Amino acid sequence: MNNFWTFFAFPLNLLLALLWACGWGWLWKNRPDSRIIRFLLSPAATVSSITMLVTGCLWIGFSGNRELVQSVPFVLILLYLQTVIYLITLRGWRRSDGAIRWRFLLIHMGLSLALGAGFWGSPDSLEMRAALDKEEATQKAYKMDGSLNGLGYELRLVDYKTEGSADGKPSYYEATISVNDEDSVKIFVNHPYNVRFGEDIYLASVSEKGCVFQIVREPWRYFALAGILMLLAGAFLLFIKGPGR
Repeated sequence: MNNFWTFFAFPLNLLLALLWACGWGWLWKNRPDSRIIRFLLSPAATVSSITMLVTGCLWIGFSGNRELVQSVPFVLILLYLQTVIYLITLRGWRRSDGAIRWRFLLIHMGLSLALGAGFWGSPDSLEMRAALDKEEATQKAYKMDGSLNGLGYELRLVDYKTEGSADGKPSYYEATISVNDEDSVKIFVNHPYNVRFGEDIYLASVSEKGCVFQIVREPWRYFALAGILMLLAGAFLLFIKGPGR
């Protein structure tokens, strides 16, 4: 994560998200005929925001430069799209007779929540690596920029093993770790250990010198998951009951 964006980590990102939601909500309720609200609720805003996002994603994909995801233009595109979806949700979640449009609400609120979790939660996301030998412990890990960062707990490599294939390359490996010298747990490739809320320890690689662990912090991912589930639920209701209420 770019050092500039880490400035907006919790609780500042949460405060800004609340101010953003309340500010646009107030403007939509009290100034519905303002030029900015009318534009953001127009088809032109919907088409342009989606087109800009797709174009940006294609550019990042073809360039191979993942750092562009953190660039100011791409961040502004995400904020633009999220604002459009949020205002559309505020406008359309109730029918003219006051009834709640559940399918509409689930789809749009789920999409808004998933995008919001990724956008506002990105300053809290962190990826680190720690290399340990057998019976070695650490309370720090290296961030992707090479700087040291505290873990907030002690990670110890208790043991590890590998199984080789016919060509001599390891076909299977596992590691036994302990956190704060509590009960030992085994982790495998793509089977991480959830050390605490929103933080997992992955086994990245194993060699004769020990193991390399990848520590991933994504505290907002559960909100993103909730948004995806809402989106799927709304899509399912839309499929079986049609676009009515």
